[in-house]
Amino acid sequence: MRRSRTPMFRPAPWAGLALAAAVAASVPLAPVSAGAEGRQCFRATDWRGSAAGGPRDLYIRVNINDIWHLALAQDCPGARYPGPVSIGDVVSGGSNEICSGVDLQITVKPRGGSNSTACIVKSIEKLTPDAVKALPKKAIPD
Repeated sequence: MRRSRTPMFRPAPWAGLALAAAVAASVPLAPVSAGAEGRQCFRATDWRGSAAGGPRDLYIRVNINDIWHLALAQDCPGARYPGPVSIGDVVSGGSNEICSGVDLQITVKPRGGSNSTACIVKSIEKLTPDAVKALPKKAIPD
C-alpha cells in the first residue's frame, strides 16, 4: 500500500489563538462578585460624629449626609445606653480607608463618662435614607 504524497492541511500556530480570541470576545463576561462590586468604604478623616444605639450598635456620621452602622462583636460598656458617645483610637492603617470591621480599632466612652472601653467592630454598613429615618432620634449622630 502506498501513501499519498499530498501534504496534510496544518493550520498556522497562531490560528488557534485567533479562534480562541474570537470565541472569548463573543461570550459575555462573568459578572463581578457581589462582594467586590458592593464594597463601600469611607475615609477615617471624613468621620464627623457618633452615637450608640445600644450595647452592640454604634452609628457614625460620615461627611454630612451618610450614616453608617457599626455592629460590635460583644456588648460594649461605653455604648450601653443610646445616645452620643465619643469614639477614639480609630486606626485604619496607611490608606485611611475603612471598608470592614477589621479596618477599625476603637475605644468608646459615653459623653460625660470617664471610662473608655475597647470595642471590637464585627461589621460596618452604610445605611439607606429609609433605614436612617427608622432609627431612634438618640441613635442618630450629631
